[in-house]
Amino acid sequence: MTVELSVGTVRAALTRASGSNAAGVGESATLLLGKIFHEVFADLVSSDATRSGLRVLAEGGPEPARRREQLLEHTWRRLVGPRLRRHGAALQSTSTQVLVLWRAAQSLVEWLDPIVAELLSHSAEARGAWEHLEKLLQAEVPLECELREKNWAEPVRLVGVADSLLHIPGAPNYCAIELKLGRASPVVDLGQAALYHLILSHGRNDATRSALALMRFSPEREERLVEAKALAESQQRLLDLIGRLAGVTREESVPLPVGAGPNPPSDFQIPEHQEIGKRLTRAYREHGVGIELRGEALAGPRFLRFDIRLTPGVKLEGVRKRTREVQHRLELRTEPLVVQEGGRLYIDVARPDPQTVSFSSIESQLPATDPLFGSSKVPLGVDAAGVLRFADLGTSGRSHVLAAGTTGSGKSEWLRMMLAGLIASNTPDTLRVVTMDPKLAAFTDLERSRFLWKPGSYWVPNNSRCASELFQDLIEEMERRYQLTRKAGADNLRDYVEKTQKPLARIICVCDEYFALVSQNKDEKRQIEEAVSLLGAKARAAGIHLVLATQQPSRKIIEGAIQANLPCRVALSLGSHIESNMILGMAGAERLTGAGDLLYKDFGDPVRLQAPYLAEEERKRRLSS
Repeated sequence: MTVELSVGTVRAALTRASGSNAAGVGESATLLLGKIFHEVFADLVSSDATRSGLRVLAEGGPEPARRREQLLEHTWRRLVGPRLRRHGAALQSTSTQVLVLWRAAQSLVEWLDPIVAELLSHSAEARGAWEHLEKLLQAEVPLECELREKNWAEPVRLVGVADSLLHIPGAPNYCAIELKLGRASPVVDLGQAALYHLILSHGRNDATRSALALMRFSPEREERLVEAKALAESQQRLLDLIGRLAGVTREESVPLPVGAGPNPPSDFQIPEHQEIGKRLTRAYREHGVGIELRGEALAGPRFLRFDIRLTPGVKLEGVRKRTREVQHRLELRTEPLVVQEGGRLYIDVARPDPQTVSFSSIESQLPATDPLFGSSKVPLGVDAAGVLRFADLGTSGRSHVLAAGTTGSGKSEWLRMMLAGLIASNTPDTLRVVTMDPKLAAFTDLERSRFLWKPGSYWVPNNSRCASELFQDLIEEMERRYQLTRKAGADNLRDYVEKTQKPLARIICVCDEYFALVSQNKDEKRQIEEAVSLLGAKARAAGIHLVLATQQPSRKIIEGAIQANLPCRVALSLGSHIESNMILGMAGAERLTGAGDLLYKDFGDPVRLQAPYLAEEERKRRLSS
């Protein structure tokens, strides 16, 4: 039996093996802008005459400067500008990053022009009809190969989608191209490109003459061309890792890449999980919806993820409309969740044998402590491949968090886990905490913590001060910090620390039940909402961040300023699709399984994660320090 494995799964393992903490949700607006960048490239090399940059270059005449000018105008007017307008609300606070995107698009145009000129010079067919260029320079190319090794019990089919594939007519080699916007994780990016090269060159007699190119636009173009001979050693190590991930290695000990940690679980090999996948496809077929599985299930702690392909004629909406019937047919505790991530389509099914992820098991993935800057990365949860994801509060567009979840969803546990992760990566010189605990139960372990901002920072009802006064203290501190940074000639907290070489602690204000906080008298409610609005709009540069959680994400509670100024969303299990829509802008959270199962959204599609669990004794030890 052939085992199917995706490049995405292998990339996740490479990220974990590299010890990189850049495996989180990205830096600044990378996810959304990276998605736009890839869409722009795909349009530029498409055969759609209204969008194709290949047509513009092929018909642009002999003068390179004129061709590039025409292509640049086309790229902005047809491809980049409309997308930026469409996502204007999400990008309103990321003007610097948007500028980086446009400069990267300019670099892409400069790269594309000589490539097309080279293709035209080698292809008479393309000179006669520009549409033939698409056969030579393709985007989003599905690739797969079947791998066999002597020490494998079964063959492995490796599948993925390469960013681009280039073939010069008359040349023996194809070149797999990976496009990257910004600086993510060069080692892991190169590993992913090597995977595509492995697929592309496998079984070819001229494999030693093929190559891969890693293109990064940050925003200037950085190009790295690697010949096949130089990849021989790394590809063998990739094969070793693939065998372990697929669970087909006969030997007990196969060397992993340098720095590799524990092996990812091979739960996709459990027969019960395989049977659920078969029943899932049958259930959909019974209702006239054809789907095909791409390999075995990827087993997250509380759900099984099936990578699916729609059969011809089937629409995505048809899959979503049949989830209740499928739940009944498979006797599931919750409805299946249809999700899109990274351009792929998945169906998540509640796992019959849910697992708990302990906080200690992910501790090695937390950022190292920096005595000067600390860490602003908030741990969110682990993905289906076991990789811990983060939201960086220090980046524009992710500076404040709104979380929601019903009783039993794990909301309070998530808040405590988040704080434990921040404390583990900081010192009191780089992090201070303010807690607001209307329920008197969430943060008792922090009451005497040395990480508290100042006396009175642990707020509970019947405190001698109103909650609005504590918010006012944060506003005053924000203004004080703006004066400090201005005197130092700095723009924000990190810039200030770099210039002065003196730590200035970030302040994280965490409220476990915002609804209870504003359900007091009208004057107190008004003052709190005004303070939250001001802090949400201005406090990031001063290193002050809000994490507000509620059981009741109604329009009355989170409308207006909170909706606009708390862009990061964590949705644990919610009671209805209406509540899910209030937090995420879409349904889905009402189908989560509870106990820390969550959806995280900032830019782009929500990501499903599982929050690690802090046992009581461990919680006391970590939070009361």
